[in-house]
Amino acid sequence: MKTPAALVLTDESPVTVGGLTLTERAVLLAHRAGFGPVRVWGVRALDRDRDAGLRSRGVSVIRQPPDVAPLEGAGHDEGMVIVGPNALFGPAVLADLVDCAGREGPSAAVAVSEAGAPLLLYVPRGKVADVRSDRSIEAMVASLAASGAVRDLPLAGRFCRRVQRTDPAPSVERDYIRHLNGGEGESYFTKKIRRFSVPLTILLVRLGARPTHVTAGGLVLALAAAWCLARGSYGAGLLGATLYYTSMIFDCSDGEVARLTVRDSRSGAWLETMVDYLTYFLILGALTIASQGLPGVETRRVAAAIALIGSVVVTAVTLYLRHRVAAADPGQFDDASANALASATRFHRFARWGRQWIKRSTVAHLVVALALVNQLPWLLYLWAFGATVASFVVLAVEPFVVRRVAVAPAGIRHVAADGQGGVHPCL
Repeated sequence: MKTPAALVLTDESPVTVGGLTLTERAVLLAHRAGFGPVRVWGVRALDRDRDAGLRSRGVSVIRQPPDVAPLEGAGHDEGMVIVGPNALFGPAVLADLVDCAGREGPSAAVAVSEAGAPLLLYVPRGKVADVRSDRSIEAMVASLAASGAVRDLPLAGRFCRRVQRTDPAPSVERDYIRHLNGGEGESYFTKKIRRFSVPLTILLVRLGARPTHVTAGGLVLALAAAWCLARGSYGAGLLGATLYYTSMIFDCSDGEVARLTVRDSRSGAWLETMVDYLTYFLILGALTIASQGLPGVETRRVAAAIALIGSVVVTAVTLYLRHRVAAADPGQFDDASANALASATRFHRFARWGRQWIKRSTVAHLVVALALVNQLPWLLYLWAFGATVASFVVLAVEPFVVRRVAVAPAGIRHVAADGQGGVHPCL
């Protein structure tokens, strides 16, 4: 099937969310999804600086003159995705829209609406002529409805809304970030850290921070935390625990900044992954050093050695799996593997549940709790036990993950052109 083109309709007063106008965001998401060409239409479509910013990110747009209809000059034989003015939507919505049209039939038009107002519209091949003279997404939906049914893509589980100029930007950004983070699918301890990371992300984006800046900041905090924890005193332990928890907030924030500013990338995901694993070993080494002058040092050395071996096994197998099944989009590995494990045997569901206990967000909470009661060396025993169990579990589920998980590159999922039209909404 020929890749659809995209048309972004703009408002006279563009709204900014996460450092990008909603026009810029829609253009970037359409480009990332593989749509082309991307057209922009409106009285204030893109100023020179915004256009230069898009070009610096490898995105070229066709600016439709505002004195002609938006689809003037569009080919009759190309499908078209229309984005309404000031529509804010999740990256998956564009692909879902085209997939829905494929299931309904090659001539099906599909709309995404909020409270009856259309926000996005897919115009199939051969139907562009029906809406060529229309100058709004509402008029396009009305024209298509007059010549045939317009299917509806339900919003359940999807993020799509029209943002008004009066809507408080921080509230909109918080809702959007929470959707991009996966909502309720995250672990208990990660949700706790998100309470701090989301406001931090909004602030960092306002300051112009890039994802790599945030990742580097988190690494510096983790290094400082390890130095403090290695001192072994109660005060240094509290400070180190606080710094490590803060580094975990930065760890969550770097991905949020990347997704909010549409700068998430394969290289960025690998950098974040490697920094995550490095911080585990930094803290393990710091706790081992701090326990050297305490009673029972021999048993703690054994525990530290077991924890190290187990951590190396878990890290190596997880890195292999991430490369094997998600090299094209490593940031999606955790969600994809968790979904696969949740739908298999009881053992695989146990493995999915157990993942949260070895995640960095859990370790950060344990470090703080044990530092408060001056019992940080006990983390070596907990770490040895957890790493041992985790190493056996990850080795056991490795063949299953290889067989059942496959993460494709970010982009549109091409739809079949020979589907039969239906009368039901796409689900």
